[in-house]
Amino acid sequence: MRKNNLAKDFNTKTLFLFALPTMIMMLFESMYSIVDGIFVARLVNIDAFASINIVMPAILFFMGTGTMFGVGGSAIIAKKMGEKRYEEANSDFSMIAFVLLIISLADILICFIFMDEILQYLGATEVLMPYAKSYFEIILFGLLVFMGQFLFQGFFIVAGEPKMGLIAVLSAGFTNIILDYLFMAHFGMGIEGAAYATVISSAIPTLLGIVFFLNPKRTLSFTLPKWNLQIIRQSSINGSSALVNFLATGVIAFLFNHAMLNLLGEVGVAAVTIIAYLEYVFNSLFLGYCVGIAPIVSFNFGAQNRQKVEYVLKKAFITIGFLSLLTTAAMLFFSGNIVKVFAQDNHVLYDIALTGFVIFAFKYLLSGVNILISVLFTSFSKGKISTFIALVRTFGLIVPMVLLLPLSIGVYGVWIALPAAEFIIFFAGIFLFNKIIKACVYL
Repeated sequence: MRKNNLAKDFNTKTLFLFALPTMIMMLFESMYSIVDGIFVARLVNIDAFASINIVMPAILFFMGTGTMFGVGGSAIIAKKMGEKRYEEANSDFSMIAFVLLIISLADILICFIFMDEILQYLGATEVLMPYAKSYFEIILFGLLVFMGQFLFQGFFIVAGEPKMGLIAVLSAGFTNIILDYLFMAHFGMGIEGAAYATVISSAIPTLLGIVFFLNPKRTLSFTLPKWNLQIIRQSSINGSSALVNFLATGVIAFLFNHAMLNLLGEVGVAAVTIIAYLEYVFNSLFLGYCVGIAPIVSFNFGAQNRQKVEYVLKKAFITIGFLSLLTTAAMLFFSGNIVKVFAQDNHVLYDIALTGFVIFAFKYLLSGVNILISVLFTSFSKGKISTFIALVRTFGLIVPMVLLLPLSIGVYGVWIALPAAEFIIFFAGIFLFNKIIKACVYL
């Protein structure tokens, strides 16, 4: 068995280069999601574009479930590998993948039975329902590969091969773009073409992951699992913050959609959809770096190498601070050009989205650090703390703000809610980091 790359000595440059494939992977993954939106907005219509955001809370739940087991399980598996418990790590990894398979099948069944009720609850109007239903049905048919994609992303890193994840996502991304063009521009398949392109492209990372982990010579591979409910429970709890964060994004999208429908109608939902796409892109830059370095922290924590852990933490905060400034500047400088790609000649949509885009830019001064702290809690198997912060952020701050602020200041209240929440959570996260994470490092 080869030595795991997580065990090597890192400096500032090699640490960044190790995380770089994951950053590119997540950034590119978010970019080809945006390409979906651009094709739908330009080749179908704005209502079809808005309908994707109606379905988005359900899709985020699926993504969150896969990521929960991927992130939560990978932290536990990486720690065991650092403790040289390799057979147990392989068995637990295999069981996590099997449990996610069962959950995916259950989700498919439930969603098909209650399809109309789910979409109506999410806010599909008579105008948006046909588009939303067509898109959602196709996504459900490909849910197994969709969930597998998010599971394997974290475990490629644990296996010490983040480049495999990058190769998988790049392949999927280029495939998605090509198929979007063929299905919608040439074959006139409309929003269904976008859904088919997403499912087919998602199959590539999943199939590559299956082939990769079937090789017993890998540092992490599939084996006959030993049933252990404790590991499933630990993975779920440890990764629950990832699920909650995805659910929180879904809840926020749900509230934003309803608020904008009440204030501005379908064009308001289209404006929110533009912001949601772009937020996904910029958050992926932060998340990619944090997820990329997380297994190094977990591995060295398991190996009781506190000096390496402390070094990685210091470099991580410096890097995230720099990326936060860069991201905010880029959003402010290029805001008009970016929004115009989606809005085209729709001046009403352009004005609404541009206002939200500029306000949202200031959110990224602090959200990078908030994401890093959340991932670090998971890396140290303190997932409950991360989950608690995510719940407070969503239901204690954002939900009341989205419900109340529009009553007094209209659309601006919708845009201000997230930046205000990030500001408050930043100080709470720093306080908990100093109290809890430092205690783990300096034990």
